[in-house]
Amino acid sequence: MGAEQSAFQNTNTFQFEIPDGQVIKFIVQTNTADGDSIVIRDSISTLYELNAAESILYTPANNSRLWITTKTNSSSFYFFWQYIDVTGYQKVQKPTGSIMPLNLTQNTFYQFTSPKDRVAFHTGTLDKTFDLSLSFIYVYDGDDLNAKYIGNLLNFVSSQNLSSTGKSLTLVNFYGTNTKSYGIANDYSAVSHYDSYIFFVLSSGIDYTGNSYVPNGLESAVTFYCIDSDESYITDLVLADRKNGAQAVHFKPLTPSDVYTNLLVYNINQNLPQYLPQQILTNTFTMVMFQCDLHLGLTSGPLYIWTLAAPGRHGTILSPSSWNLKTQNTVPYSTNITTTEKVKFLFNLSSVIISNPGARIRIEVGSSGNKPVFVEFNETAIDTGTKAAYGTYMATSFTGTTVASSFAMTFSVECLGEFNVDDSDGSGDLYQVFF
Repeated sequence: MGAEQSAFQNTNTFQFEIPDGQVIKFIVQTNTADGDSIVIRDSISTLYELNAAESILYTPANNSRLWITTKTNSSSFYFFWQYIDVTGYQKVQKPTGSIMPLNLTQNTFYQFTSPKDRVAFHTGTLDKTFDLSLSFIYVYDGDDLNAKYIGNLLNFVSSQNLSSTGKSLTLVNFYGTNTKSYGIANDYSAVSHYDSYIFFVLSSGIDYTGNSYVPNGLESAVTFYCIDSDESYITDLVLADRKNGAQAVHFKPLTPSDVYTNLLVYNINQNLPQYLPQQILTNTFTMVMFQCDLHLGLTSGPLYIWTLAAPGRHGTILSPSSWNLKTQNTVPYSTNITTTEKVKFLFNLSSVIISNPGARIRIEVGSSGNKPVFVEFNETAIDTGTKAAYGTYMATSFTGTTVASSFAMTFSVECLGEFNVDDSDGSGDLYQVFF
């Protein structure tokens, strides 16, 4: 440490050199009057004015400077500093595509690594508020705490360049404070081409509504993460007609770093209310918007109205394994779409993949008092053709329990009166039609 008398009146300056892999812990006690202050500058020239009765501040390598300025004779200052070697902290390594709560364990650093790219990092809170506690999380541009310190997380996520310069980004909280935020790490190339990229946190029973505007010719994306449910539902989806051609909204599994195909696609030419609500069986999914003006509503947790249908309803039923492609084992799936009157159910299994022994999918259509009809597959099939049957319910069950077994099926509901089909015997007989 070096000390010097500043050219400014009544200011004392203390200079600290900090080796790589170390931090200084300052404990400052003050009893100040107006005009008196103690200020610490860290290695990236961020200034901290410590006016509380007692304050703690950690400053990383490579240097720090402390100023005490007095204009009165009634203030008192006491500061203590301690060099701390942090190279022995425990490492938790996570790949890009990871999401985690940012209540970081003390004496531990979190390394986020990309296999091929820079690392981008975004944060979100359940209440969508500005989380000042992110200032207690420090960001290092590299593999560990020997790397270059580039600021606290609050400033980092507020900057234009939300990425490391290399393939790793490291976070640490020396203070042991809690935060309400969650964080997501992505490959920089997976999100940098978007006009905007946002991370939102969801919870069961709390509805989400939001609006997005994407300029012509550009895409924006949002990753949604539900903290307590593996099912969410699109309840509202409105595309304003900007007369610019192909406006579209896509939903895909997991994060932008997980390069998977779109599972749900909506565009300006569809009668979108007829496609809602729509089930999404995962806690993590990404929405990509193309040159659109969008209003979106989501809810997480079980939703009873998903099971209710009327003529005009359209939808897609996807196995949990279709959404959770990093999870080796999944639970069997079933859902039952019901109506208050007999209708015509049309459905098309565009894909069914059976990889684990004994797995099968069954689609059953029926009504009270009548024998149900069904189709069943216990082996892989692609584009099985549109089939139709009459009834008041369509029950779908799938016993696949690994990520290697999956299915995708579209369905629609139509009035009986729209077709000259003799169903006077109430048999509900299944027949196949082609379009």
